[in-house]
Amino acid sequence: MISKRDIPQNNFRCHSGGAEGADSYFEKIGQKYGVQTLAYSYKTAYHKSKNKVELSESEYQEGILHVSIANETLNKFKIKRYMKLLARCWFQVKNSEQIFAISTIITKNNSEFVKGGTGWTVQMALDNNKEVFLFDQKKDSWFYWDYQEYKFKILIELPRITVVNFAGIGARIINEKGINAIEDLFYKSFKK
Repeated sequence: MISKRDIPQNNFRCHSGGAEGADSYFEKIGQKYGVQTLAYSYKTAYHKSKNKVELSESEYQEGILHVSIANETLNKFKIKRYMKLLARCWFQVKNSEQIFAISTIITKNNSEFVKGGTGWTVQMALDNNKEVFLFDQKKDSWFYWDYQEYKFKILIELPRITVVNFAGIGARIINEKGINAIEDLFYKSFKK
């Protein structure tokens, strides 16, 4: 694996969804550090990112397949009407080695999940053994997914972006703690 120190910062890519909230903060803050954002979309007029990457029909179908696999674990209903948003999430995961998410951990049937639409992206990342970090806005802490214990564990230190391709995703409703977590992540990862 290539070391972060061997690569100029402007070669780092944040894969995101371009949505209001955490996605747009990852994009805006990353830009200050020379990080390029790719904000995936599929046929939606609501996507406002200047870094929009429109999925092809075949990419959309690939995304649907991975949403279906994630739903074997999540077991959610009425997902068809959100499929344009959910299918794009697969490309945030597919093109990343690390996933950084801003949301909330929830427990259901003694298992841990991530709240809202962010939970779909995190589940696809877990299905593909990606390194997952989550800032829980309610607990005001960073967590990482432990594949041995199959649960989130608190991080003592801030995580760092250590790969060229990473995903920056999260809740549409982001609070000041979530914004600060993104700021701190980029600062710790890229400070000179």
